[in-house]
Order: sequence, then structure tokens, then C-alpha cells
Amino acid sequence: MRLCKGHYNKQKNNHKGMKYLENNRLKKWNATAAYAMLQIVCWGFYAVTLCFSSNVLYGFGFSDSQISLLLGVSTAISFVLQLVLAEVITRHPKIKVWGILVTLGITMLISNFLVWLPNIPGFAAVGFFGIACMLMQTLPSWTNAIGMDAIKRGSPTNYSIARGIGSLGYSILAYTTGMLVRGRGYRMVPAVGGICALALVVAAIWYHFAGERNLAQEVQVQPKAGKKNGFLKQYPLFAVFLAGSVVLQFSHNLVSNFMYQIMLVKNGGAGEQGIASAICAFVELPVMFFFPLLMRKLRCDKWVRFASVFVAVKCIGILLSTTPMGIYAAQATQMLGYGLYTISSVNYAEMVVGRGESVRAQTYLGATCTVGNLMAMSTGGILCQHFGAQTMVMVSLIAALVGGGTILFTAEKTKSY
Repeated sequence: MRLCKGHYNKQKNNHKGMKYLENNRLKKWNATAAYAMLQIVCWGFYAVTLCFSSNVLYGFGFSDSQISLLLGVSTAISFVLQLVLAEVITRHPKIKVWGILVTLGITMLISNFLVWLPNIPGFAAVGFFGIACMLMQTLPSWTNAIGMDAIKRGSPTNYSIARGIGSLGYSILAYTTGMLVRGRGYRMVPAVGGICALALVVAAIWYHFAGERNLAQEVQVQPKAGKKNGFLKQYPLFAVFLAGSVVLQFSHNLVSNFMYQIMLVKNGGAGEQGIASAICAFVELPVMFFFPLLMRKLRCDKWVRFASVFVAVKCIGILLSTTPMGIYAAQATQMLGYGLYTISSVNYAEMVVGRGESVRAQTYLGATCTVGNLMAMSTGGILCQHFGAQTMVMVSLIAALVGGGTILFTAEKTKSY
């Protein structure tokens, strides 16, 4: 009788254990799926709104120089907005990142809808498009911040898988938008952008409930009395890394945001532009999915050094290309360049700052993308209009070498995985 009772209790405990593991597995996949959707939307906006910004603004009669001016202004405002909100969130914990993402999504939905309206005055449509471009450039900061902060506090989210799916989403949206623009015109850009905005609202709410709610709050380590400095003064080498990242982002965004002008020189159009943008995101998938495995082979700082230098290879390939096929081949090198840099830099930023600094570190890292965009938007159109797309690509190559070299020689040694 005792043996039967003991056997029954053992089976009962095993059943509870299996149920516990199953619940944890479901929580992990629910959180990762929600975060993957957030990553798809975040980078999807870059594939739709930013990559095809020239197509939209050409439709409203803008020259390349005017495109640079509008996008430069929107990017500058975006940069300031990111830093201000990062400080506000740090000082006022009651303001949550997921709430900011929902607010951004609703605002971008309204903006894209107004740009899409056929009878809206041109100046108003351009203004709302500028707002959409401004707000979408804040998304990488908040998307990385909410995910990395949640993971640090115990969330079961798998960042690597979610980020890889985000690149896949970029690839699909870039290709689809290119085909739609070629077939139905530039107003397809705000139409797809509006769908992305609605998805952003859903993803932010979903991830809040699936991946970050009810997690323990991480207490920020306070500096000793009399030694309290600004964030960048506390981490001077990280500040140098951010400076190198700005130059690297400038290089990347020159060729990404003005790919339409490059394709026109290489005997291509909007369709080929979409394919080229899709390729560069699709080839990122292996390094995104398998980055945890790569981290077991080499430290994170070694990967970020290698990737930052390899960014220049794509610029060389584009410079030497004479046809769209050559551009496609050059875009494929993004796997070991910007793709690897993107995921390794997020992990690197998390490793070199103290506890409780996740949101601030990821926001500053995201701001480097915005500043690089600002520099690219402000100069790319002018370079294309007055000196040609080839000269613009040459400038991109020089910037890649400078930014990559800075990171190569100044990145801090990180702990092993």
C-alpha cells in the first residue's frame, strides 16, 4: 500500500514538473513572438517609410536637395526627442516604454493615413510624412530598450530569434513595397506604413502583457556621493564607441536611404530598389538567429570590432557595380557587416554599462542611428544632385573606414558568454 502511494506521489510530482516546464515554454514563445512582431514593425518602417522616402517626395515634386532638407530636419528633431524621453523615463519610472510605443503607433497611423488621402494639399501631406519619418526613427531605441531591460529583469524573451525575424520582416516589406510602388505608385508607401503603425500598437500592448509585466524592477546602482557624473562621463570608452557608431551609421544610411538614386545610375528602378533592400535584410538572418552560438566562440567585443570594419566591404561592392545584379551581390555582404554589427552592438551596450542603465544605454545607441541618419539625410541628396550617386557611395566608404577603425581600436573587452 505504501509502495502504491509513493508511486502515485512520484507520478503526481512528475506531472507537476512537466506542467511547469510546459508553462515556461509557452511563456517563452509568447514573449518572443510578441517581441518579434515589435521588431518586424520597428525595422519594417525603415523598409517602407524611409527606404522609399525619395519615391514619395519625388511624387510631391521635391528635388534631391529638398529631400535632404526635409529628412534632415525630421531626423534632428527625432534625435532630440529620443534623448529627452530617455532622461524623462530614467527619472520618472512610472512612464513606461510600452506606453510610449503605443502613443507613437497611434500618431504614425494618423500621419500615414493623412499622407495617403488623395485630395490632401501637398504641403500638408509632406508635413505629415515628415512627422512619420521623425517618429519612426525613434523606434529602434525603444524597441531595444524594452526588450533588453525586460530580459535583464528575467523575461523569457529570446532577443536573437526576435531580431532575426525582424530582419525577415524588413526583407519581405521592402520587396513588397517596391513591387507595390512600381505597380500602383508612391501612395502605396503611406498605405503600408499605416498598416505597420497599427501593428506597432498591437505589438507593444502584446509584449507588455506577454514579456515584461510583473517582472522585478531593477534598482539602478547609484554613484558615490561627490562622484555623480553624466551618463557619458561615467562611461568614456562607451562614449567613443557611440561616436564611431554615428559615423558608421552615416555610411550605412547614405547607401540605404538613397538606394533609388543609386539604382537609377545602375540602370534599375523602384522594383530593383525593393529587391536590393530585401536582400540586405534577408542575408542578416543567419547571424541574427545564431548570434548566441557566435558569442560562445568569441567575446562580443571581438564580433563588434570585426563587423564594424566589414561594413566597408558593401560600399566597395556598390562602388564597383555597373548593374543591379552587382548591387545585389554587394548587398549580400551585409550579413557580416551591418547585420552582425546591429545585433552585436546591442549586446555590447548591455555589457559595458551598470545595472539599471539598460534603457539609457540602448537609447543612446539608438540615437547614433538617428544622428547617422541625420548626417546622411542632410547630405545624401545634395551629393547625388550636385556630384552624382557614385561620389555619394565614395563618401560612404570613407565614413565606413573611419567609423569602423574607431570601434576597432576603442571597443572595451567584454566578459565571455
